Amino acid sequence: MLFYILSFSFIFSSAKPVTSLKSKAIIGYWGSAADKPQLSQLPQALQYGYNVVCLAFGDSLTPDGGFQIHTNLGSVPTKSWISNQAGVNDDSWQYLLSFGGQNAAGPYITDIDAYVTGFMTNFEKAHVNYGFDGIDIDIETGMTTPLLKALRQIFTQLHQQGFVISMAPQPLNIDPEEVTVFMEGAYNAYVPLVDTTIIETVTYVAPQMYNNPMPLQGIESYLQSLQKGHQIEWTNAALIVNIPSSKMVFGYPAATGAAPAGPSASWESSGSSIAQKYTGSDLLMGTGGVMTWSIGWDSSNNWEFVKSVSKIWSQSIQERTAFQMKITKRNSTEIKPAQRQQKL
Repeated sequence: MLFYILSFSFIFSSAKPVTSLKSKAIIGYWGSAADKPQLSQLPQALQYGYNVVCLAFGDSLTPDGGFQIHTNLGSVPTKSWISNQAGVNDDSWQYLLSFGGQNAAGPYITDIDAYVTGFMTNFEKAHVNYGFDGIDIDIETGMTTPLLKALRQIFTQLHQQGFVISMAPQPLNIDPEEVTVFMEGAYNAYVPLVDTTIIETVTYVAPQMYNNPMPLQGIESYLQSLQKGHQIEWTNAALIVNIPSSKMVFGYPAATGAAPAGPSASWESSGSSIAQKYTGSDLLMGTGGVMTWSIGWDSSNNWEFVKSVSKIWSQSIQERTAFQMKITKRNSTEIKPAQRQQKL
């Protein structure tokens, strides 16, 4: 397996990050999924319907804010190259650098300000060289209080500059209804990154609904539990959890084998069954999109996931339009007798 270690050049760019999309987010991870990643998958992914790509992973995190980027292919493609190969504009999609993964622990931080300064400097260089529109946090171990405090500062600074901020916690990392306490690196460890004092800076919250049990025996109940104002104590403060549905982007396995322990619910077994679940739920239709691990796995399954889920909201719009046209036609038919009576 080859790895690419990031080296920066000091060539400055005026490219601005893509802050928002014109449609719901279809997020896919790429770069670290066994032997699945191939460069050709990236332009194909955009053509099939993905509009957010998380490059996996930024890792080897150091206490001074340093990091490296490793992919299984030994390359880090630029956003402009991907767009050119796909025949799309850069502003039609978002390219995020995902930090963490199951093999990358959070760094042990003793100087929060130094970490924030170092990270911001290094990420700006990555943005210039590769066109990243923001960051994704997928750190599964080592989410200590000093790191959380540093990330809160980083979120604020990146948000002020127009960058996208995403995260993919495990469900237990944000589950204030079933577990009412904060535990570093475990239960509610991501709450300090999504509470009401910081959630405005966050674009996507994408819990991994795979390799984990389903909270509260149902995804709609889990979603609602994140909007009840539950409080979690952290560093002598009461953090309130109330995440808008528009920021929630639940994540699912793209194919059998993508999640070794399987999906959190049986209806997640395919893209088509996920689409069926969503179109039958007003709560899920109100969320911000869907996420998957991974683009490589989806490609290996003939892109079944994205072909199915990319139709969830577009079909709904068409159905609403048809319904409105039917209502308009009916109203028009009903009003004609009154109009004729007036003329008489």
